[in-house]
Amino acid sequence: MNNILLDVSYIISIIIEVVLPFVLGFFIWKKYRVSWSIFFLGMVFFLISLTRLPLNNYINSLILDNFVGDTAVMLAGLFMSLTAGLFEEGVRIIVFGLIIKQKNYQKGIMYGIGHGGGESAILVGMSLLASFLAYKFFPGSLPGSTLAQLTNIDWYMPLIGALERIFAIFIQISLSVLVINAFIRRKKYFILIAISYHVLVDFVSVYTNYIYGVITAEILILIFAVISIIIIYVLKPKKEKQTTG
Repeated sequence: MNNILLDVSYIISIIIEVVLPFVLGFFIWKKYRVSWSIFFLGMVFFLISLTRLPLNNYINSLILDNFVGDTAVMLAGLFMSLTAGLFEEGVRIIVFGLIIKQKNYQKGIMYGIGHGGGESAILVGMSLLASFLAYKFFPGSLPGSTLAQLTNIDWYMPLIGALERIFAIFIQISLSVLVINAFIRRKKYFILIAISYHVLVDFVSVYTNYIYGVITAEILILIFAVISIIIIYVLKPKKEKQTTG
């Protein structure tokens, strides 16, 4: 019975992680006529921001060579959070500053959905789909540790992962709204706020997961998602303008 529930949990999670960004994108396109090109810019530039990963791996290896235990986890988590903030907000600055000429709040929303969708659909959802298919139909192709990781978990854990992706998309939208407001309002401190908020969310999530476990970490991510929704609402212009760009 647990195996059936686990399979169902994986399937629901994959559907949520892959499909949800496109559903949200469709809603913004339908309501505000924002071009899908903004959505796919978000996806592409999220993937470009992953060029930080070799740097992360190199620095993490140095940290693990010189530190142990809580100190190593804290330093590695802090560095990865810092590069995530710098690289991901950096690509947002490039897109909003150089590529998107006519800027507005709705385009910030659409880009944020695409950026979060790149993480959710491509990085997480498709990876989980590949792992799930391999574990169901080609278990011999997986390393023993990977197979154990996929099967020796509580049935609801994939759903918790899907919930995290939902929370993360709202966080990514808020970060995009912050950065595009730096250009719309000509107040560059919004960029500093976005970078700082990104680093804070990532570091608190990683370190809390290490110290207290996944449930506590997810509760904190939920809190950050609520804060992000507030940011999205507060920065919403009083007079909405629909756009076809």
